[in-house]
This record gives sequence, C-alpha cells and structure tokens, in this order.
Amino acid sequence: MKYLADTVLHRRGLLALALSAAAVARAHPGPAPCEPPGRLRLAVIPKTSDDAQAQGYRQLAQALAAALALPVEVVPSASYSAVVQGLQAGRIDLAELGPATFVQMQRTGAVALPFAALVNAPGSLSRYQALLVVRRASRWRRWQELRGATLSLVDPASTSGALLPRQAMRAQTGQELEEYFARVSYAGSHDRALAAVRDGLVDAAYISSERLALAEERGMLAPGDLRTLWSSPPLPTDAFVMRRKLCPALQARLREVFVRQQALLLPALQALGKHGVVAVDAGDYAEVERMLGVSAP
Repeated sequence: MKYLADTVLHRRGLLALALSAAAVARAHPGPAPCEPPGRLRLAVIPKTSDDAQAQGYRQLAQALAAALALPVEVVPSASYSAVVQGLQAGRIDLAELGPATFVQMQRTGAVALPFAALVNAPGSLSRYQALLVVRRASRWRRWQELRGATLSLVDPASTSGALLPRQAMRAQTGQELEEYFARVSYAGSHDRALAAVRDGLVDAAYISSERLALAEERGMLAPGDLRTLWSSPPLPTDAFVMRRKLCPALQARLREVFVRQQALLLPALQALGKHGVVAVDAGDYAEVERMLGVSAP
C-alpha cells in the first residue's frame, strides 16, 4: 500500500510539474516560428499606368531574385486594400504601401514591418503632398468654388488620393466629399485620375505631387496644364514593408540589399522614377498617424 501511495504521489507531482511548465510557457512564450518562403511574393499598390509600373517592378523583382538567390514573384493587385489583405492572409511577403495605408494596417494588427523607402534623392526620406488640381483653362481659382463640381479620387485607401482629402474637407466645411461635390468617382490610380482631369471627364482630382511631377516628366501632361487649388502638409513617401513572420535571416538580407547594396537595384529604381533607397521604421510614419487623428488645416 505504501508503494501504491508513493506512486500516486509521484504521478501527481509529475502532473503538477507539467501544468506548471505549461503555465510558464503561456506566460513567457518563445519566439513564433518563422516562415522560410520557397519564393518571395511582391505586391505594389496601383499608382501609375499599368505598363510603366509593371515594367519597373518586374525589373525590381528580377534584381531582388538575383541578390537573394530566391525566386521573386510580382503579385498583381487591383487595389490598395487587396495588398493589405494579402499581407494579413500571408499571401504576400513584401509590398510597397502608402503612408496612411500602412498606418491603418498597423491599427488592425502589425503584420508587417516597414524597412525601406524609394526616394527621389539618395540619403533622406522624400516628402510629397496631396494636391487638388483642375485644368489650367478652367474657371476655378479657389477650391471653395468647386461646390457642385465633379471629382476624381484615386483609391479609397490612397493617402493623397482619398484619405487626407476626406479629412481636410470635413475640417474645412463639416461635409463629406460626396455632399460637397456633385459626383465623386474613383479612378484606380494616380495616372487615371490625372487623365480624367486632363481629358475633361471630371472637373477636379486629388492626386500625389510625386505622381504629377512624374506624369509631366514622362510627357503625359505638359507643365502648367493643371492648376493646384489645395495642398496638404508634407508627407513621408511610401514604405516597403515585409511580413513579420519571414525568418530573421531573410529580413536582415532584405534590409541589406535595399539599403546597403542598392546599386544592385539601380536600373529598376530608374525605371520607377527613383534615385535611391533609405532605411525607415514605424517612427518615420508617426506624423501621418497624427494627421489622421486630428483635423487637417
């Protein structure tokens, strides 16, 4: 009987030890397992005409594949939200996001880390603005005169092409864009929004100053074709983000290639109208979060 009692006590002790270990594991979880992909899936938000953007990012994918010794696939994305959903679902590993899109994604769960930004000049994070533009030949001289006009936005999640304009209109008039304008439509990209204004399909459009400059540089518009009636405060340019679940070695290698070995990416950068890459982190986009949380001027 004593042997049986000792055995029961021993088993109870083992059970208590196991339960205690499980509780400690829950309280102090180890690092989550990383995911080494067989290929890296790269997605981009639609900004410019499909052909020009696709060519530049195909070149970027090829350069990354050579530098990483890992296949890189460009994943077509029809909208900003499709890119975010792909990151959240684990169907996309690497993406370039607008600042407000990144901030909003972080609010719903930090599934991705910002690590690099393509810039206009090496060494510093580029800035751009949201612009409200009309045709130079139009009668409008002030944004307040556009009440009842037609408007093109870019995408519901575009920083310069929707989110900040909506915030600014509420702050300035107390109204939604749909109340102020006779018709509001989404073009799907900055180039299409610019073309809609240029061709007289809409009276006005909100677009990015960077995309306007690139459209003029590439001959889509002549300098002076459009008049700017409103501009936002300066914004940090778009961030490249990577999924947090990528293995640390791959994350480190991505940072190294983009920032320290960016010469490998130079032809692709030039095709995208950029001239360098800088390292970024979430702190670089804190000002955008503040903008989205307070009234715009």
